[in-house]
Amino acid sequence: MADAGKPDDKVPTGLALTALNPTFRDRPHTVLDRLRAEEPVHRDRQFDRVFLSRYEDVRAVTSDRSLAVDPRKSRETAFSRVVLRARGDQPFEPTMLHLDDPDHKRMRGLVSQAFNQRSIEAYRPRVRAIAEGLLDQVADKPAFDVIEDYAAPLPTIVIAEMLGVDPAHQADFKRWSDTLAHSFNPVRTPDQEARLQWGQNSLNAYFKDAVDARRGKRGTDLVSALVGAQEEGDHLTEREVIVTCNLLLAAGNITTTDLMGNGILALLRHPDQLRKLRDNPDLARNAVEEMLRYDPPVVQAGRITTAPYTIGGVALEKGETITGSLLAAGHDPAVHTDPDRFDIERVDPRHLSFGGGLHFCLGAPLARAEAQIAIPLLFERFPKLRLDPDHEVERKDAPVFNGVKALWVRTS
Repeated sequence: MADAGKPDDKVPTGLALTALNPTFRDRPHTVLDRLRAEEPVHRDRQFDRVFLSRYEDVRAVTSDRSLAVDPRKSRETAFSRVVLRARGDQPFEPTMLHLDDPDHKRMRGLVSQAFNQRSIEAYRPRVRAIAEGLLDQVADKPAFDVIEDYAAPLPTIVIAEMLGVDPAHQADFKRWSDTLAHSFNPVRTPDQEARLQWGQNSLNAYFKDAVDARRGKRGTDLVSALVGAQEEGDHLTEREVIVTCNLLLAAGNITTTDLMGNGILALLRHPDQLRKLRDNPDLARNAVEEMLRYDPPVVQAGRITTAPYTIGGVALEKGETITGSLLAAGHDPAVHTDPDRFDIERVDPRHLSFGGGLHFCLGAPLARAEAQIAIPLLFERFPKLRLDPDHEVERKDAPVFNGVKALWVRTS
């Protein structure tokens, strides 16, 4: 196994496996392909974790119910505990992302109905109406930023409406949520730490007011449903309601924004695939799956061993962190023919971009619906859309999340 700090002929490790490294940020597969070929089960000693890059290993770990996600179950030096360390004097408050059963099952069960396939299918007309309204606002612009004007506000408005909070605050929601991207950064700067705490405190204060308001006047929205469950007794505490609302708002817009941005960029860089989608809009569903495989909005998923464990022939101790690279899994040549080719007609665009097992992404049906509707609609409204040559495409530098900071396009 490779050690951090060894010469360059050793496999990449530590920060080299995150977007904090310029090479990984701009050309991740030059790093991940080498790791998969030379050391697919890699012991990253800089961050005390085991890093997986083969599809089958990542699939096995994310679907294994014997593994945990709660960082409090990891050993003191493990990546999962370090990266999610308490901020300042604030105790760690796990969301559904970092809870194991029975608490995970209890909290997920209270919100899952709003995100099931049937509920999301009924919401599709509203998603399209929101998308059309946003495109109306840029209809006369010769150039615009797809992220700022479309991919960011769309999922923010959608999840705000579902929660029952005022979409007029969408700019605040986005600003607060964006600070959370560095939640998974193991080497946060003081400025990032301060912004992270500001964003978290702002969201907490907003949802505290929303919870208080629902006690006086209940609606049919998700916040009302969570408050109702809390008041029935032993289902959710007020703090759990606030933390859950926080998670749904942030997760509901950061990842879907990146899915849309990455997908639109891939189409603009592959005009042959864009032509296929324009000629056959029914390809939208498969196209979105290929986007998720090719350039996923979340690049890794973590699990924690609860007992001695073996993966890929490597023995692990109890309390170790396992990081499964979702980005590497989607480009594994053992599973995908010509994996670096973007092909919206790919017969089996299998991916693990929504995780797996008990922690399969709750919002997957909503994210898929938003992308399936919004991306083809953009090119329908602007048939001559192209990348703006006056702006470079710059990728985000936050670990775990994967997207572009801005995506400027010209409409003619």
